[in-house]
Amino acid sequence: MAGDRGSGVELDRITDPLERLFLRCHLDELRPLAEVVGLKEAGMGLGLLARNLARATRRLARHGLINGMFGRGEGPSWTEVLAGMTGERLIGYDEVEEAELRIVREVHAARWGALPTTERAALWTSLGLAGSPPEAGADAMIEAQSQLGLAFGYVMTQTRVSVFKQSRLPLLIVLASIPGLACIFRPLLMVLALSTFAWSLRADPARLEAVVLHVARLRQVVLRRITIGFVGSPSTGKDAGIRAIFGVDSGNISPVAGSTKTVNIQRVPGATALFVVNTPGLGDVVQAITDEAKEVLAHVDVYLYVVNAEGGVQARELADYQACVASGKPVLALVNKVDLLRPRDRDRYLADAREKLKAREGDFLAVAFDPMPELSPYPIGMEELRAWLEATLIELGKDPRELPPLPIRPPTF
Repeated sequence: MAGDRGSGVELDRITDPLERLFLRCHLDELRPLAEVVGLKEAGMGLGLLARNLARATRRLARHGLINGMFGRGEGPSWTEVLAGMTGERLIGYDEVEEAELRIVREVHAARWGALPTTERAALWTSLGLAGSPPEAGADAMIEAQSQLGLAFGYVMTQTRVSVFKQSRLPLLIVLASIPGLACIFRPLLMVLALSTFAWSLRADPARLEAVVLHVARLRQVVLRRITIGFVGSPSTGKDAGIRAIFGVDSGNISPVAGSTKTVNIQRVPGATALFVVNTPGLGDVVQAITDEAKEVLAHVDVYLYVVNAEGGVQARELADYQACVASGKPVLALVNKVDLLRPRDRDRYLADAREKLKAREGDFLAVAFDPMPELSPYPIGMEELRAWLEATLIELGKDPRELPPLPIRPPTF
């Protein structure tokens, strides 16, 4: 089922698109939105938080007075909320992302003109944009979208241009929510509601705007951000793999066991939000490194577990690989340095390694990230690895265009 790995919840059974979005996020990513909508999330697991947060988010399309009078309810659908904010008669589910980004553009454009010239210039530079920033907000957004392209939504939703301050509810609403006092104050609320009916039908614009910005940010994170974790024992070739697949040279390609002393996180050059995580292994003998690795790897979308063909699958490799699989995230087992195996032993060794790992055939590949030049001037097995990554990212609801192209090989004759 697409996008449900690691969530602990079968997304196909969830009908609310907003709840489905939240289930694909991490708990710590949802906390800022929970604070804005006034939801106390302490002690909630991801499933319960996603459900309650979706309900609370939709309810903000109605004013607090309405909620206090007629109960909490479910609120309008998210497409109805966006239609109301954009002035559209109807928004389909396939148009939600564009509708959110339209609101993001309008918010940024409105705030842009109020920024001092020096702040506009600093913000423009921080976004990685070239040239001088336009003075008009609408022009700035057009130019930013032209330069950022596919990355526009992700970059702009990570940029905070406004500060939301929560407004206080009228005293009668607060009192009406207290058990025992509701019977006294609700009649007064009804009288007040009749005299201010038009006002009561409106949501708090500042809060609703802040909520849309948060939801748009989460959607862009889910769609665009990809974190790929390289895991394996020391000297299995993780650094060489990162260089071969993503073109990122960590400067740490070394045959010395234990040369990777910390978790290393790098953004792939030219990508919107493609990150590569290199960890010394979940079972490293240094406990501090293990804890750091586990904390970082909690945000990994896909694991690439690397095994050294020369050393074979040891107890430590098996334990680390099983820990990756137990996370519920997609895991591809990569047996590296297969070019060093004698041809007559290769098939037998690979079959034995896959059996020990209990890896599915489709999640198991033989590779050589840095093969002997006599055998190949290019890494071996990259086409199959790339195909696996693309298919897996699509299954997760990610955009595979974030992956860099493979090196172009010269034609063979």
